[in-house]
Amino acid sequence: MDQFEVGASWKVRQIRSKLALLVAASWSIYTLSYLWNIFFYLGVVIYPITHRAISAGLISILVFLLYAPRKGMSRERLRWYDVLPILFVIVGCTYIAVRADSLVAEGRLISYTFEIILASLLFLSVIEATRRTIGLILTGLVIFFFFYAVYSNHFPGFLHSTGFSYPMMFGWMYLSAEGFWGMVIGIVSTIVAGFIIFGGFLRALGASQFFNDLALATVGFMRGGAAKAAVVASTLFGTISGSIAANVATTGQITIPLMKSTGYEKNYAGAVEATASTGGMFMPPIMGATAFLIAEFLNISYWSVCVAAFLPAIAYYATLLAQVDLEAAKIGLRGLPRESLPSLKKTLLGGWQYLLPFALLVFLLGVLRYSAQTSIIYTIGALIIVSSFKKESRLTPKRLLIALEDSARGMMSIAPLCTAIGILVGSIAITGAGTRFTSQLLTISGGNLPILLILTAGAAFILGMGMTAVSVYILTVIMLAPALIKAGVEPIAAHMFLFYFGCLSFITPPVCVGAYIAAGISGGDPWSTGFRAVRLGFAAFLVPWAFIFNPGILMIGSPLVIISTFLFIALGAMTIGVAFEGYFLRGLRIWENILLAICGICIFIPDFLTRGLALAFLAVFLFKHLIEARKTKISTAPKPGSSHDKDNQY
Repeated sequence: MDQFEVGASWKVRQIRSKLALLVAASWSIYTLSYLWNIFFYLGVVIYPITHRAISAGLISILVFLLYAPRKGMSRERLRWYDVLPILFVIVGCTYIAVRADSLVAEGRLISYTFEIILASLLFLSVIEATRRTIGLILTGLVIFFFFYAVYSNHFPGFLHSTGFSYPMMFGWMYLSAEGFWGMVIGIVSTIVAGFIIFGGFLRALGASQFFNDLALATVGFMRGGAAKAAVVASTLFGTISGSIAANVATTGQITIPLMKSTGYEKNYAGAVEATASTGGMFMPPIMGATAFLIAEFLNISYWSVCVAAFLPAIAYYATLLAQVDLEAAKIGLRGLPRESLPSLKKTLLGGWQYLLPFALLVFLLGVLRYSAQTSIIYTIGALIIVSSFKKESRLTPKRLLIALEDSARGMMSIAPLCTAIGILVGSIAITGAGTRFTSQLLTISGGNLPILLILTAGAAFILGMGMTAVSVYILTVIMLAPALIKAGVEPIAAHMFLFYFGCLSFITPPVCVGAYIAAGISGGDPWSTGFRAVRLGFAAFLVPWAFIFNPGILMIGSPLVIISTFLFIALGAMTIGVAFEGYFLRGLRIWENILLAICGICIFIPDFLTRGLALAFLAVFLFKHLIEARKTKISTAPKPGSSHDKDNQY
């Protein structure tokens, strides 16, 4: 390549980079203006369908600017297969944005020829943006359901429906609020976007380093402190990222090498990070952006979802911390030297401005009961104000640009996905496939709830392979949740049950996104890391069953029921965790591990006799091992007058 070609290539990269920054900043500024009602005060009417088209369009353009058609392909220049989809998106979304008032007034689904052309070109662009950001699995599902809606009259049995013409389908998808611009992209372009922007500003202002320092300062000195710090940091970072990949890639760059340097094996170090980051999908307030969708689908408050999800997430992380501690004891690890750790006092004094907005968010949502959209807007404003009190976190022009760009980048894996899912949801709705699938599930299970739960759990796990948290939830709730609810399961329990099982593929081979990323950092084997992560995150396989049979874990019931249920679930999960680690004060024999695992499962069962026998066995086990440990300590203690004792006198 000669000097001219090198110079031209560099200029193209610069142009693309500047275009991407311009589009990203435009999306963030527009979204903040929309959320803060600035357009309303300026007298500009922005219809919901207009907002969704603008938001989805800008993010789709950003995808084609930054994502190559295939992994490993050069981004040296913009090719025709990048430029054409960008033009299709601009024309298709602009038409909807400009014509929104008349479309709303007419309420028509019959398309003119040029509208069908625009819809088809936008359809292809959405599919391609989804393929580039998410992959082939979800893209294939969306394409299948679209063509299913067209040719459903040729399908046999319960899949048979009235086929719809292409003009009808494109009119439904493009001109109504049921396809491209449906409820899913509506939630994502408002509430989820607000939280993504909040996270972008937090990271730009230095919160990521603060969370890592806070984790190290609080638990780093404990036994296995490096791994415990990874768990705490991933929990904290998960509240602002909502992405397993981002969580592992960000905190893992620090925690995984730290765990390896203190003595943890590389696959174990990667597994801890992957498991902890996956827990971010279950931990309020963001839950991988799923909490808002749950609230919308169930027509309950966002705060109610956060309350229901809190105790299961605590049980998950408590079990993970217990297993990490036992592993450290088993291999003889100690905590990190205190002199090498950040001071907790200095960390809090230097980063209180990052915690205050979270306190405000909880207050607005939980006490004042403001909507999620209103709460996050006040929270972003508070973050900008309080961060200005310290020079190191002040919002400079450079940090503002970083925050705006980072926020839009955080939406790239969500907005195209949700636009595509709108196609899938619209196809299922127009054909009535969801209702027929529910009836078929109930028929197969014969009305037996345990069988139905096993069927839906397996289906959710399979649907979750290679998906994101948002797509996992939407697919499972549309296809599987109605059957559980019709069988008598509490709606919130059904939704949480399916969401947990759908997310388990994130740490379970063969498709274990978190494990693959963690293994890339640790230098370990992805499958070995994944299987180790399954053992560490096994609580996530058991806790969902408690949603159905012990709904107190979702804070349903009296305070006594809620507290006792949580204690039993946490104890059962930790007991199984001990069995997986094979260590409690000493190495455990195989038969002890098996009995402990059975005991832990029995504690989950809401039967007085079964749970009572399990607790009795656990009490005997603990008493026996404590006595053994005491005898071992006495027998190995130096006797008075021994040479060792004399040495200790000096």
